[in-house]
Amino acid sequence: MSTPQGSRFLTTGLAILLAGCSMGPLMIHEQQSPYGFDTTVTTIVKNATAQGWVVSKTFDFQEALLAHGQPDPGRMTVIKLCSPQFASRMFAADESKFVSVMAPCSISVYQKSDGQTYVASMNMGLMARLMGDKVGPVLADIAADDAAILSFAGAAPAPQHLATR
Repeated sequence: MSTPQGSRFLTTGLAILLAGCSMGPLMIHEQQSPYGFDTTVTTIVKNATAQGWVVSKTFDFQEALLAHGQPDPGRMTVIKLCSPQFASRMFAADESKFVSVMAPCSISVYQKSDGQTYVASMNMGLMARLMGDKVGPVLADIAADDAAILSFAGAAPAPQHLATR
């Protein structure tokens, strides 16, 4: 396939394949919690604090949506976390300040219609690979902490070759 037509065919085929794939499961980890809703939230806050993270806010989406006359989404809380150490490393250089759009980190806890509690977080290991040399190592370290914070829910550990701490 070294001809121009072959290259176009391959590019078109890849575009069609990627268009048919959902990137959600790659970008966001979701796992069922072994605990109920309140215990899951408390465990995440406790684990994050033990890892040196600051819990800057817990946002109750159910309460907020109901207060605005919207349908009840069920129990759903987003926990906003910041590591001053990682933020300082990441935002020290002008070239990496754009990543602040991802800060603070978020972990979502919610119940689905099956009555079970779930936890979702960004796949920081993948983001580390995508972001390159300046930001990637910090995101890899964040991925390692995420795995520790969510270890109670069976979170996959961060790949060792990415962690730089």
